[in-house]
Amino acid sequence: MTIYLIRHAQSQFNAVYDPSQPDPMIFDAPLSELGHIQGTETRHRISELEIHRVIVSPLTRTLQTALLLFGPKRKFEINAVVREQLLNSCDVGRPPPQLATDYPHFDFDHLDDVWWHNDTPDHRGFSVEPDQVLRERAAEFREFLSDTSAHNTAVVTHGNFIHALTGIKPDNCQIIEFDPY
Repeated sequence: MTIYLIRHAQSQFNAVYDPSQPDPMIFDAPLSELGHIQGTETRHRISELEIHRVIVSPLTRTLQTALLLFGPKRKFEINAVVREQLLNSCDVGRPPPQLATDYPHFDFDHLDDVWWHNDTPDHRGFSVEPDQVLRERAAEFREFLSDTSAHNTAVVTHGNFIHALTGIKPDNCQIIEFDPY
């Protein structure tokens, strides 16, 4: 079974984020100019892999990265379990009707209206997802991969989610081979 975990390309949030500064409040951050270049440059590596299935987080930066890597004709499975750990504004998603307006060829009907972590908001107005909740989601996804036909699957996801699955902190557009067993 070959599973490729792919971290999204650089987002506008990634481009300006400084942990010593306040959150720049870029909700559901799209790709930066560099991110578009990274995605385009990574496409050739993806084309060398035999990928039959593509699972994508519903955050804008992963949707845009998947389109750059695989093109608009590929069928994507949108899966909120592989979303990023909500720590900053960029990790707050958008409701399915808004996503469907920007990406009419993707199916978001199975998503809840609020599919990102949603609990008691902090001073910034959104809820930080505890590490334990992220680890539980990662374990749920590992089990999902073990129970399904995940051979030659690409998962376009996020740094903290990949770290929770593998212990690896990936760079933007890094491709990591993963065995869920």
